[in-house]
Amino acid sequence: MFNARVMLGSISGVFAIIIMMLAGCATPIEVKTASKAQLTVIDALDTAIGDLKQAFDQFHSDKEARIQEEGQMLVARQAIATLYPQNRPMKQIIADALFESYNTNVRPWIDNALLWRDIDSQIASLTKQIAGTTDPALKGRYTLALQDLQEVRARIVKNKPAPVAEIEEVIADDLDRERHTANDIDRLLASLRSQIAVMKSMATKVDAWMALDVSVSQEQADSLKQALIGAGKQLGAGGK
Repeated sequence: MFNARVMLGSISGVFAIIIMMLAGCATPIEVKTASKAQLTVIDALDTAIGDLKQAFDQFHSDKEARIQEEGQMLVARQAIATLYPQNRPMKQIIADALFESYNTNVRPWIDNALLWRDIDSQIASLTKQIAGTTDPALKGRYTLALQDLQEVRARIVKNKPAPVAEIEEVIADDLDRERHTANDIDRLLASLRSQIAVMKSMATKVDAWMALDVSVSQEQADSLKQALIGAGKQLGAGGK
């Protein structure tokens, strides 16, 4: 991130040099070449940031999936350990009874691991929609949907062993931290790309002047300088 921002500052410096060279003189071929190169650098930087965003998105998506997969295994291990503690007196158990016990007391916690997170998110969304609508029919549909979700959540957490719930909370915290990190990176890259867009807009204007191959008046150079100052303020504000 730091190197990209330094590059943006360097590009801004080149703009200033070009303006000084333009004032009151015909456009030299060296300045035209520099302007074209400037646009190429900005385009390459924008492409690189786009590629970086895709790479980060894939990385965080893969990591989140891995946390959930490993979390389900931890939940399964904890559920089995809770149902069959090591110090539990061993009795003769037939295979059918063991299978039935597993399906009743272990499998539901594995299948529904972390499902309450998505349900909680839907419940929160519906609650906001109910509060924000004045249409009685729509409010009624939202309310029924909310009640269904609340019943599903109650069934999921009913009689859940405390050790299983604790493991799920740990996994949920890991997922929250990962998503928070991913969102922070997305915001940083979006801010950087918006700044690059401002620089590209200025570079395009400068390059269009280069193509005219005419003497630029002091008034025109001053106008372009003011535009550059305005763009610089936008960059300082994160491209907003």
